[in-house]
Amino acid sequence: MMHHRNPKRLRLGALVVITMLLTTVMSSFDINGLLYRTSILSYPEHQPFDGTVNPVKKTPNWVGLSSAKYDNAYNQLSSSDFIDLPYYNPSELQTSTDNLIWGNTAHDKIRNAKITYSVPYMGNYTFDGKEHGGSHPAIDMKMPEGTPVYSVANGTVVKSTQQSSGFGNHIVVMHNNFPSLDNQNKKGTIYASYSHMSDLYVDTGDVVSKGGKIGLSGSSGTATTAHLHFQMDNDDAPWSPYWPFTWSEVQEAGLNFFSAVNAGLGQANATQVTINPMKYVQKYMDDSNFNEEDFVVEEVDEEPEVVASSYVTETEVVEEVVEEVVEEIVKEVVEEIVEEIVKEEAKLQFVVEVDDNYLLNFGGNYSLHLRDQYGDNARSLFKGDLTFTSDRGYFMPKFTILNYKSFDKSGSHESKFKDLRKTGKDRFEITYNNEVYYSDWFEIIDEEFKFTDVPDSHKYANAIYGLVEKDVINGYSDGSFGLHKPVNRVEAIKFILEGIDSKIYKGNTPFNDVEKNSWYLNYLYTAYKKNIVNGNPDGSFRPGDNINLAEFLKILFNGMDIKIDKKVKVSPYSDVNVNDWFAPYISYAKEIGIIDTNTNKIYPSKAMTRGEVADAIYKVIDL
Repeated sequence: MMHHRNPKRLRLGALVVITMLLTTVMSSFDINGLLYRTSILSYPEHQPFDGTVNPVKKTPNWVGLSSAKYDNAYNQLSSSDFIDLPYYNPSELQTSTDNLIWGNTAHDKIRNAKITYSVPYMGNYTFDGKEHGGSHPAIDMKMPEGTPVYSVANGTVVKSTQQSSGFGNHIVVMHNNFPSLDNQNKKGTIYASYSHMSDLYVDTGDVVSKGGKIGLSGSSGTATTAHLHFQMDNDDAPWSPYWPFTWSEVQEAGLNFFSAVNAGLGQANATQVTINPMKYVQKYMDDSNFNEEDFVVEEVDEEPEVVASSYVTETEVVEEVVEEVVEEIVKEVVEEIVEEIVKEEAKLQFVVEVDDNYLLNFGGNYSLHLRDQYGDNARSLFKGDLTFTSDRGYFMPKFTILNYKSFDKSGSHESKFKDLRKTGKDRFEITYNNEVYYSDWFEIIDEEFKFTDVPDSHKYANAIYGLVEKDVINGYSDGSFGLHKPVNRVEAIKFILEGIDSKIYKGNTPFNDVEKNSWYLNYLYTAYKKNIVNGNPDGSFRPGDNINLAEFLKILFNGMDIKIDKKVKVSPYSDVNVNDWFAPYISYAKEIGIIDTNTNKIYPSKAMTRGEVADAIYKVIDL
């Protein structure tokens, strides 16, 4: 982040936009490979369904919490610092913080909910509070490290795993013969998962009761702050916790993890196999046996409770006393600080996302975001131009002068390096209104990069590594390039447009089989706009169909605006007739030597592989 912090504002509002959790695995392996559902036939049966309880009982009163306590662990806070878990109300979560008034009881209640439910079901990381605004298949609940977590219903633990990446320490509880969210008379199996925990109190095969303590919240795995990733999958999910896309799909879409979630990559699939967890819990809520034991904060050395099978109800007297204490503290804190902050205007700040390392010969992606001190989109505050360059001169960004139009509607600018010149540590330098800001440091390193399936001796090696260096193509998370993997129609369009460094336009196509949130939409729209491609008579485009040599060459030459003589006098290959629609493209490709010239047949209808596509594009660029 590149800005000066205001602690009091941060503690009251900006927490909702703190860069938080990552619920994906590291880029070295596929997300969906984390957990494949194992056989559950031998697991013991649990008690029948008898309602639900919240996964967490108490969360901090973020509005009244002092900045000194924001990062405190659960056992470092007092009982007066907590309130009941806020009600999950999607319509309230969408409320802009601009419309919330500090000190207004109703507004502070909404603000607490927005901070607690930092990412709603099927939400995104723009922190707009909107459900179905992305493809995050769970609800992320911000809470202190060590907050007790409870099973929301009777169930059997089918997974209790500790790991250093991805979902971190997580638990999956199977709930058999449970009502569905939409129809209480329709029964099935549901899998509730609790991720990024610090401590796990149950093991695989344990039977848990509704409200039984199963562990403590944390920030294990790929997470940057303490929170609970609370998710529910139905029996159609192939694994639990389910994740809607793989790292390979992210790379193929030309996105990073955050932009993939924000773009809703895989949302349709996630919607089919996951359930809105808090909506389900609140629908079947039964608090009659809910244990309020940790209304008073537990000590660190308390003996872990493996499974809670009985419950103690807090007396009404204690409830009244605590409510009075909490109300008084909130009132005092708000009165003390509201005069200092209520009139403070939003201030423009810069957030730069960079990788820890970049390879000297291959570069990579970076992004710049315009944000205010609350983390909200601040594009409207940006006036004039800024310079965006290297601090030490070790690299050159693709764009060094940015203006209002350089940022999309969300206030973000994503790009790639134009040139990495020298190894060593460097960082971005931003100059705006005569003030200078800096990004985090990153390392430019010089390491030889090789795909596991592309040795230097391979006939396509020069083409593949040449295009990687130009940042036109990349490989898969397992280190391979996928030489022999077929290429579909939209993948080919992306390869070609990136290869010729075409400007990419935003818009919708007229094709009836292309979804508006598809990763390839802008590439396909660009190709359509430039008359590189058109659809089928039935109005479809069939984006997932494998592309053959004839189709590929037509798109390639049309994309490069090469004028080709449509009259072919001599068949270039025995399986290409001079009257075939693709004969001119095959003939020209043979003439310039981008396809095999030492063969009798070329097989124009054969699906193109990634290696063949890379070789053809590279040869055309080289020519």
